[in-house]
Amino acid sequence: MEIRKVVTTRYVGEDGFEFTFEPIEDTITVEKTPKGYVARYLVQDDNPQSPDENEDNGLFLVNYHRDFDVRRDNIIVKQNVADYYGGEKIPQEDKYHIFNLSMLSHSGVWLSLNSSFTGDGGGWDTSHVGLVLVAKKEWHKRDKACKAAESLVNEWNAFLSGDVYGCVVEYYDENKKQINQESCWGYIGFEEAKKELKGFTR
Repeated sequence: MEIRKVVTTRYVGEDGFEFTFEPIEDTITVEKTPKGYVARYLVQDDNPQSPDENEDNGLFLVNYHRDFDVRRDNIIVKQNVADYYGGEKIPQEDKYHIFNLSMLSHSGVWLSLNSSFTGDGGGWDTSHVGLVLVAKKEWHKRDKACKAAESLVNEWNAFLSGDVYGCVVEYYDENKKQINQESCWGYIGFEEAKKELKGFTR
């Protein structure tokens, strides 16, 4: 029989609670219950799902840059994007609202629907080699399609900057020994994740 040594990482708080994950310190709350304790906290999601993994073809972006390359060749190819930027009509315009996508590359990647970046971003590597496509069938009006596109860009920016979190609830007995743990991942934005944590339970 082969025996392997298994090491489990635990994070111990100053009050003696052992946490399964490394908590974001300011988010830890511990509540006394009739059976023991319940601890809640946020965790940095180090392996979030990419927005590109969403199979919904009604709302997506494409971008062609060495620092950020996202493609949907079954719907639109790089030449279509080049033609669109060149002022030509492309077939995808029949089914999609199309918005220009700007990309700022400087110690990371930042996306915007605006045509350029201002302020501290001025003069850095700004590229215009992408588009956001929003299905007209689902978003009939262009203003609503624009809001959907902005929401998608914000989701991508959160993903690219690591602003994604997991909510964790851990249950302990009266001796502070953990008896159960629940978690849910992929919450975008720190403030939004804190709101979700308050009511989180499986």
